[in-house]
Amino acid sequence: MTLTIEWLNRFGWPETLITGHPLAIAHRGASDYAPENTLKSFQIAADLSSEMWELDVRLSSDGVCVVAHDDNLTRVAKRGLRVSEATWAEISALRLPEDQHIPRLEEVIQLAKRTGCGLYIEIKSEGAGPLAWKLLQAVDFKFACLASFNVEWVRELREAGCEYPLGVLVPIGVEPFAYLDGLSVEIIHLCWRDASDAPHELLTDALMQRIQEHKLQTVIWHEDRSAVLGALWKIPIMGICSNRPELLKPYKPNSGHPIEIVCHRGANNLAPENTLEAARICIDQKFQYVELDVRTTADDELVVIHDAELSRTTNGNALVIDKTLPEIKSLDAGAWFREGAAGYRVPTLDQLLELVKGYAGVYIEIKHADPAKLLKVVNAHNMLDKCFFWGYDIEMMRQLRNLAPDVILMAPRWMYSSVKEAGMAYGAQIVEFDVERDNLAEISECQEHGVRSMIFSKRYQWSELASYLKYKPDLLNLDYPDRFKILASYPRVHAHFQTMAER
Repeated sequence: MTLTIEWLNRFGWPETLITGHPLAIAHRGASDYAPENTLKSFQIAADLSSEMWELDVRLSSDGVCVVAHDDNLTRVAKRGLRVSEATWAEISALRLPEDQHIPRLEEVIQLAKRTGCGLYIEIKSEGAGPLAWKLLQAVDFKFACLASFNVEWVRELREAGCEYPLGVLVPIGVEPFAYLDGLSVEIIHLCWRDASDAPHELLTDALMQRIQEHKLQTVIWHEDRSAVLGALWKIPIMGICSNRPELLKPYKPNSGHPIEIVCHRGANNLAPENTLEAARICIDQKFQYVELDVRTTADDELVVIHDAELSRTTNGNALVIDKTLPEIKSLDAGAWFREGAAGYRVPTLDQLLELVKGYAGVYIEIKHADPAKLLKVVNAHNMLDKCFFWGYDIEMMRQLRNLAPDVILMAPRWMYSSVKEAGMAYGAQIVEFDVERDNLAEISECQEHGVRSMIFSKRYQWSELASYLKYKPDLLNLDYPDRFKILASYPRVHAHFQTMAER
C-alpha cells in the first residue's frame, strides 16, 4: 500500500508526501556520514532530502527519553555506561566522535520541526513509548509514528488511545501476521535485510496482497544495495530505511533534455574529496561523471589529489612530487574531513578508473602529469571515450590531441575571448562556463559552434541550482549534485520541503 490523502489526513501528516516515490527514511539519521542517532546525522539526512528519520528511544534511570540504539553505550561512546542505569546528567556528559552528544528526544523533535522532516521512532525500552508519545503531543508534532519489535509495548500504546500511526518491526524467520498476535497497527516494518542477498524476493505477491487487504503501510529494512533497491522500487511500499538515504532517490535525467552530472572531486560534501569513497557515492546515485585531479609522485606514479602540497587533505606535509607512491599511500586522507573517515587513502588513477568503469565516466583535471602516461593508464581501462580532460597547460592539451585525435577535451570560457575561440583552441569538444566568471547566457552559442556546454558551480542554494535548468546545459559540474538531483528528478519532493519550510 502506498500513501493516500485519506491516510495522511487521518494522522495529520503532510499531504505533500504523495510524490510517487517511497519515503526516504534515514536509518539512525544519515549514519554512514555521521555518528548514528546524533543531531549531526539527522541534519545531514535533512540536507539529503530524507522525508523521515528513523531513531531509537530509551529511558534513562531518571526518566529522560534518550535517543540511543544500545542500552550499553560502549559501541558509540567507548564507555560502558548503560542508559537504563545512568542519569541524564551522566549520559549528556558523554562526548561522541565528531563533537556530538547523545540527544534527548525533545532535541530531535525540535530539529525535525525546523527541517520539515518526520520521525520514525523505534521504542527500545519499556516506558519509552508512552513518554515519546507525550513529548510529541506537547509540541503538537504530528509527522511521526511509533514502532517496536516488542508487540506488547505497541499494544500498550494502542490500548491507551495513541493517535499516532503505530507499527511493528518484524524480524527474520517469522510469519508477519502471526507475529502481530492480533494487534491492529498501521505499519508493518519488515526487517529482513540479512535474510539473503536478495531479501526482496521474500516480498511475494501473496504477502503483499495480504498486507494490502489489511490496509497496512509497509516499511522496509535499511538498504543500500543497488540491485535490491531496484527491485524494491517496483513494490508498493511506504518507505525504505537506509544509512545512505541519498541512494533512495537516484538521479534520473529528464528525457526531454538529459543533463549529465559531473561530481566535482567526487561527492566532496559527504566524503573526503578525490577518494574512492567520494567516487562510490557518486556512481551509486547514478551520476554520469566523477571529476578528479591527477598529479605525479616522485616515482612517476599517477595519484588522485588536488593540491601540490599534501597538508590540506592528508596528514603529510610535503609536496606530492617529492614523495613516492608507497609513502603517499601510507598517509591518512580522511581524518581531516571527519573522524569517521579516518583511514581513507589517496587513490591512484588506476584504482579510481577501476572503481567507476562500467558505471560512470571521468573528468580528469591534469594538475601535473605526462600526457602519454596519462593516456596509457586510461587506455588500459578502455575508457578513452568515457573520459574528458583539461589542464592549465595549453601545450599539454595540444599534446593530448596529437597523441590521441579522438580524445575529448574541455576549454574554460573565461580563458578565451569567445565561445568560438574556446572551442577552436585545441579542438575542445566541451566549453565550461564558471558561474563566478562567465555569462551563462552564452551557453546558447555552443550548439552553433558544435561544442557541448558545461556549467561549473560550487554553490549550494536551491534557487541558484534551479536557475541552471533554464540554460539547458549539456553537463553540470557541481559540488552539490545531490541537491540538483532532487530539483531535477524529484520536484515534488523538493516542493514538499518548501511547503514544510513555509509552515
